[in-house]
This record gives sequence, structure tokens and C-alpha cells, in this order.
Amino acid sequence: MKRILSLIVLLAVTSSLYAQSATQPTTQPATSQPTVNHSVFNHLLQKYVHHQRVDYLGIIKHDRFALGAYLKQLSMVKVERLTRNQKLAYYINLYNATMIHAVTQRYKPSYSPAADGFKIFKDKLVKLESGAVSLNDLENKIIRPTFKDPRIHVALVCGAVSCPPLLNKAYNAATVDAVLEKKMAHWLNKEPSRNRLDLKNHKLYLSQIFNWYADDFGGKDKIQSYVRKYKTLPARGIDHVFLEYDWSLNIIK
Repeated sequence: MKRILSLIVLLAVTSSLYAQSATQPTTQPATSQPTVNHSVFNHLLQKYVHHQRVDYLGIIKHDRFALGAYLKQLSMVKVERLTRNQKLAYYINLYNATMIHAVTQRYKPSYSPAADGFKIFKDKLVKLESGAVSLNDLENKIIRPTFKDPRIHVALVCGAVSCPPLLNKAYNAATVDAVLEKKMAHWLNKEPSRNRLDLKNHKLYLSQIFNWYADDFGGKDKIQSYVRKYKTLPARGIDHVFLEYDWSLNIIK
């Protein structure tokens, strides 16, 4: 009963904070911009993301309903009414929240996002106002072609250890561009398990993400040129190697 009452309160709060809804009055000025409130997700991330890992068991025990209510809120958003940066923040948060929720529903000891042939990415788990899509489709048919911004690859977190780490805060329209820029620089310079430079052996070790999505970074022959925007490399003589991807779940142990 306590959990049900908490959920009712949460739904009431998020509904009052969500400025765009199906019941939006027709008298609202045409120039008024709708907004999407991500404060619930922000709270959950701050509570359950620590040292680049996620406390999935804590979410399952205490806040599964809160996460579900947030996703329900996002499923009612009329995305076409949002500004570009509102859409970008919305889609990133939608992807990450859906992934976390999907993991909590599938969790068992030794679970991995690669389980059952990467089924978690293929099932239609993402709820949009226009209908349900898969995580793969959200990324590859909506986010990538819409924004054409390679920095989104440091923001979409697939639930695996080798993915870029999940931030402990939600993205928002006002700061999404600056946060993506900072996160790309940090990913390339401060996370040696994912990207690192070995000057002694003239090797640049890079995440498989650069290999899988090479076209987003300008093509396979332009990957190093892209990396140079964020990381100091020797003028020549450096070969890049793609690191093996660890699909173990990014769970707090």
C-alpha cells in the first residue's frame, strides 16, 4: 500500500511539472514552447549511479515504479513540438531510462545486455507518442539521422562495462551541448579502459564505437582526425587499434 501511495504522489507531481500534455489548452499562445521535465530521472540517477556503475538492485527494490512512471510521462510527449536541444535531451534520457528499466526487468546474476543475441536492443521497448520502437531503432533510425552528431555516442549508454559511463544526472536542453562536448573530451582523455594513447608502441587504442560507427566520425580514414579535436596526438606514425568490447553489465558490485 505504501508503494502504491508513493506512486500516486509521484504521478501527480510529474504531471503537474510536465508542461506539454494531451490536455494542453488550445488557448495557449502559438509561440509558447512546451517543455519536458526530467527531474524524476535526474533524482534516480543521482541516487543509483556511483563511480560509473548502476545500482540496478536498488532500483528494483525501491524505485522501479518511479522509473516506470517517468517513462510513461515521456511516452506522451509530442516530440515535434520541442526545440532541437529539447529533442536531443529527451531522446538521450529516453534511451538511457529505457535501458535501465529493461535491465531491471530482465536482471539475474551474470545478466549481460548481450544475452539472447542482444535481444534487449531488438525488442520494441521504447514507448513514443507515435508508437513503440526498439532501442536499436531509436538510436539508428531516429537519433543518429536526426542530429548527425557523433557526440551522442558518449551519451547513449548500452548497459555494458565498455559503454561510455552513465552520468549521474539527466540531460536537459539548456546544457546538453556543453555536456556532450565535455563528456567526449573526458571519454577520450580520462578513461583509459575505453580509449588511450600508447606513445611507446605508437598505438592509439580506441573504443569499438569508433569502428562500429565510423561513418559518424567522418569515415574510417578520418577517425584520428576526429580524435585530434579532443586529444593531443603525434603528427604522424600512430596506428589505431580497436579495443575488445566488454559486454558485462555495468552494475555496482
